[in-house]
Amino acid sequence: MRVYPAFRWPDVPDVPDFFDVRRRSWYIQGSVSPKDMIIMIDTSGSVHGQTFDIMKIAVKAMLHTLGENDYVNVAWFNNEVDWVAPCLPTLVPATSHNKRLMFDAVDQLQEGNYTSYSSALEFAYEAFRMFEEYKQPWEGSNCHKVIMFFTDGGTEWPEEVIKKYQNDTVTRNVRIFTYASGPHPIPTVILKSIACTTNGYYNTLTALAAIGPRVQDYVKILGRPLIQSGEDTLYQWTNFYRDIGGLGMMATVTLPVANLTEKNDQSLVGVMGIDMALSELEAQYSKQIIGPLGYGFAINQNGFVVFHPRLKDQQAYMEESPDLDILELEGRRLDSNRVREAMVLGEFGSFLNVSHVQILDSKHALPIRMNFHFGQIGNSTFRFCLALPVGHVALEVSSQSHEAGLRLDNNKGVLLAPWAYCDGLEEDPSVMLLSEAIANNTNNCSLKGQAQHLLWDAAKIGLIWKEWEGTPEARAKSRFIFTDSGITAVYPETEKIHYMNQRDPSRNGFFKRAARAKAFVFDVKHKKQGKGVRVESVLVGRKIAVKKQNQNYIAAVVGSEVAASVIGKAFLDITSTGFDKKDDVLCNKPDELACYLIDQGSIVIASNQQNTKVGSRLSESDAQVMSKLLLEGVFEREHSFSHEKWCPRRKTRKQMLAELAAAGAGRHSPLLSWASNVLALVDTLKMALSTILWWGLPTLSETIAAVGWEPSVERNFSCVQRATWLFHSGLLYSGDYECDGCVRPIRVSFLPDLALMLVVADAPCQCRNNAYVNIDDSEMDACKLKSKIRLRPATCYDRDTSADCGVSSTSSSSTTPLTPVLAVVAVLPLLFCNSRGPG
Repeated sequence: MRVYPAFRWPDVPDVPDFFDVRRRSWYIQGSVSPKDMIIMIDTSGSVHGQTFDIMKIAVKAMLHTLGENDYVNVAWFNNEVDWVAPCLPTLVPATSHNKRLMFDAVDQLQEGNYTSYSSALEFAYEAFRMFEEYKQPWEGSNCHKVIMFFTDGGTEWPEEVIKKYQNDTVTRNVRIFTYASGPHPIPTVILKSIACTTNGYYNTLTALAAIGPRVQDYVKILGRPLIQSGEDTLYQWTNFYRDIGGLGMMATVTLPVANLTEKNDQSLVGVMGIDMALSELEAQYSKQIIGPLGYGFAINQNGFVVFHPRLKDQQAYMEESPDLDILELEGRRLDSNRVREAMVLGEFGSFLNVSHVQILDSKHALPIRMNFHFGQIGNSTFRFCLALPVGHVALEVSSQSHEAGLRLDNNKGVLLAPWAYCDGLEEDPSVMLLSEAIANNTNNCSLKGQAQHLLWDAAKIGLIWKEWEGTPEARAKSRFIFTDSGITAVYPETEKIHYMNQRDPSRNGFFKRAARAKAFVFDVKHKKQGKGVRVESVLVGRKIAVKKQNQNYIAAVVGSEVAASVIGKAFLDITSTGFDKKDDVLCNKPDELACYLIDQGSIVIASNQQNTKVGSRLSESDAQVMSKLLLEGVFEREHSFSHEKWCPRRKTRKQMLAELAAAGAGRHSPLLSWASNVLALVDTLKMALSTILWWGLPTLSETIAAVGWEPSVERNFSCVQRATWLFHSGLLYSGDYECDGCVRPIRVSFLPDLALMLVVADAPCQCRNNAYVNIDDSEMDACKLKSKIRLRPATCYDRDTSADCGVSSTSSSSTTPLTPVLAVVAVLPLLFCNSRGPG
């Protein structure tokens, strides 16, 4: 492989370098048209030991060469035949889901019985015929149809089966590639005949070292029609993948390069291309203008994600493009399907006022109504969508003085969002570097809307910072402000290291929750303090809004960090003594009454239960209560299948049942005797916690006049694994959990000014079949994935006029003429600027 401009090849000590450019997704997609492939693996008794190992590894290597436009399945055969994964009864897209399922199934194969080539080929031919008959209009490649036949050799000549299906209009063009596997000499003449009779190719795999290059040979064979077409418009877009040179995610425009020296023996000698960085595509819209709850995303013609704010970056380069469907991130609601289908088909348009659930962070989701605006990006295979909340307001700032820069008091405690604020300035600049660029008006930086907004915010943060310095508050660990323009200010400045992951408003779940809430919002934060010591604190904040055209523009979120123990102690003091210390409240008796203070994502903020962890879901501590609240619709679920999520189960089902079974059998109902005092308790909690929350917040009555911000305070009160988010539906609950004759009263009250809920219940029931709420950690079942609409490549090159079937061919070296290569080099740069070769 040759790359321009050159770069230093990554060298990892003590790790072998297995990089092979021919296995990269952009190379394979650029050198061959899509294909429907059935892989047959011999599991008869003669296949054992090293031979069987070679075949299994070769089958998996074959699967690795397939991309998102291909369809595939794997079958085993001896005197019987079946799919290796019975839950995949037909050809399926060659996605990582399906290939992983086939990998596991191939590893479990065992040898035995005798071989029947006729039965095996009949099964494969019939599978093609049934697939063509029953497939959806968008399924299949509508191009190459191939059978990859792995066996150790034999003497059975399945002539009648081959002739039968060569006379069938559906299967007449199926090509069979045969692989004689293993070091021992078993007759392979029949395998050569099968390959040549069906215009396929014969190859041998006599050792493990031969697997890589020999399996890859089929790409050259299936790529011959591409070269023989003689067309000069064979450019193809690939999906994005991680560049081996460390330049991040790249898409490539590819063009196959041919050996044209022999008129009747033209062949593929390589693929060339030009890269486009994903960052260039993402930079086409301003994150600051669309606000914290707006976002952009892009997909390709198969509905696979190109970029999305919830798609985590991969840690190592990928041999394959990511094939995560957009519905796995946007949800499977009907409206999401409509948006996906319109985008895949390349339509331009909008869907307005769409019911949507936006995932904010690992534990919180927000029901919200969104407007989706979408369209195709030029003539590429990519589609872009801009999602904005209904009623979105953007604030335009201008005429801010820039000569003094940002004036953030020597940048103490200040962080910037990792955005590209000015042309020619690196992404994620330091505060000092950006301030100098604005002060000097580098590349007209100070005149741009984003810089003007920074100047406007910086002036106001300076006033708040002076107030914080003048009024220290020992009970608050830190005080903070997040602005929509991307400034994060933290006091004292020694604490700013703990806010690094929250400096980008577009990825700050706390900012987003506060922006929509009509009250304070809470978030439990875990910090390391010393070696191996973890402490919990609670972030408490609320939005600050600016009135614009009778709408609120969310300018910032301001708040404090308070020790979780402070919130917990206040909660226990109030719920253990009640209003004026006269109420018969029993939260000080945790064995009799379970009390929880939870947020709108069911996250526990405080509790009287010793085994309940602050920051955990209520379901992890009290499955009976959570299952009842879900059943009654107090909470709703949003499911997603995450490719990057780690979901450690804190308690197993067995542990939960054991804990519930250990609950006392003798029962009375302390909650029923206390029910009349719940409202008084709620009012007391609101008053006491509100007093705590005002610690460390700026004195808004004074600050507003100085900076022009108005608080929007409304008193009316938000591996591949399955992840589930819970969100409050708006309902409250007063009822009972019942099982085995046990009645457990449960009461839920809402604290509107705090966006918290008080959940009180009697001690757990002792039941034979206790409740269990499975929230996370459920492995995705690839067998249950439904086929989704896609747009296959418009052209197919599958007419091969070559007679070479691998029987008598010999390797020869040839030189690619310089003229056609130079012609390609002259054309490709016209597509992009600031690009480089693929890696």
